[in-house]
Amino acid sequence: MKRYRQYIMYALFLLFGLGCDEGKIYPDETVDSGRTATVSLSFIGLKAWPKENMLSLCAFGEDPLRPLQTQRISKPAEAGKKLKLRLNHLTPDTRSIEVAVISRGLRLIHSYYTSPVNDSDEPLDVSVGELDLASFKRVQAQVFDLNCLSCHGGGSGLAGQLDLRDDVAYTSLVNIKAPLSGEGKNYVTPGDLNNSFLLDILEDNPIHKDMFNSSGKQEVLALIQAWVSGGALDN
Repeated sequence: MKRYRQYIMYALFLLFGLGCDEGKIYPDETVDSGRTATVSLSFIGLKAWPKENMLSLCAFGEDPLRPLQTQRISKPAEAGKKLKLRLNHLTPDTRSIEVAVISRGLRLIHSYYTSPVNDSDEPLDVSVGELDLASFKRVQAQVFDLNCLSCHGGGSGLAGQLDLRDDVAYTSLVNIKAPLSGEGKNYVTPGDLNNSFLLDILEDNPIHKDMFNSSGKQEVLALIQAWVSGGALDN
């Protein structure tokens, strides 16, 4: 009986074991992993690094305000340090790669750099260069456009005679006397935080000091302070 069982097992081995070769019967179904974007860049103005929001490498599609894919960027140890970032598995509907400040709800706040994406399947290699985080364009987008235009938007009776619309905000602020400053300060004095009334308004004025939550206010103040300290450039 024992030998009989051995014969049965040997027969089954021949039937099933030798009936299949060592290779796979069916070819691999290759999974489309998408394109890869490699981005080289560096940052200055690190004091303006976002605290509440996120500085991220993003892939955008047809919707210019909500990214398809994001990778949060870690703050470098020093300004000017060369970084190489990567986004993997880009989807076919990707239209641009951007270095941007986005909210925690994944909405675009400000884009520092945009590189269009074509329909090729080739990997992307993007050289950005140096980005100044304390740029006036970010101040405009994150602070003025989102919070200030209802009172400083160009209508009659501008608060403080200050117009913060995009096309006139810079010339309305820099080296312009603030009529409500008892000390005769400019709204913004390049390189001089103590003589920039804009910061007094945001820190001490009762109408403005509660405009942002705690972490949001820290981020806004750090951004404006870094911009003013860096020379209040129109960048």
